[in-house]
Amino acid sequence: MTGSVSNKNLLIVEYNRALLTGIKQWFCGVNSVTTAETLAEAKRAVFERFFDIILLDVVLPDGNGLDLIPLLKNKTPVIVLSDLGEDDNILDGLDAGACDYVVKPCSMKILEKRISLRLLPEPEAVLNLYGMTVNSRLRTAEFHGKALSLTSSEFNILFFLMQHTGKFFTSNEIYEEVWQMPHLNSGTIRYHMHNLRKKMNDISQECGALIAAEFGRGYTFIGEAADEK
Repeated sequence: MTGSVSNKNLLIVEYNRALLTGIKQWFCGVNSVTTAETLAEAKRAVFERFFDIILLDVVLPDGNGLDLIPLLKNKTPVIVLSDLGEDDNILDGLDAGACDYVVKPCSMKILEKRISLRLLPEPEAVLNLYGMTVNSRLRTAEFHGKALSLTSSEFNILFFLMQHTGKFFTSNEIYEEVWQMPHLNSGTIRYHMHNLRKKMNDISQECGALIAAEFGRGYTFIGEAADEK
């Protein structure tokens, strides 16, 4: 245990008992670690207490681990930890609402780093700009009272852009600023951004216009410019 993740409540959902024990031993001591080997156990755990982050296997003896994610209502970041590493598997995990997807086997140091980068500091609880209100503690977003159902990654991107209204960021820059590490795949941000903008457009064209994309410059929360249209 290196100590970059500490004083957190972790839920590890993993059917491989040897791996489950190894992960628990790595993080316990300075964290509160709860384990589950089945989907049913995981569901009971999330109803009984709050977790700062969840490590989630997909293939469980009583169902698909991804079925746990909707129960969290985007309040808890989920990292999928799976030996299913095809593109379709990863996209299924991201579509379900996971903020990251780690393919097994993975070293404990790398896993801990991925966790630490998903536990982002939130300097401001609420931002309210041009009709868009986001609450970083409750992990909620709404436009003129209409709620947006965002994944953890989509929320993090929206919150970051609202903190830097009017400034353009490329996909790589967003990845590096939000997750504080060199980009691994700029397509990941484009994927999340596409889904975020679609959800905003589904609320209204006015809402969708709050984020602009410009070739060669990237993305920006334009806010005031949208009001002027």
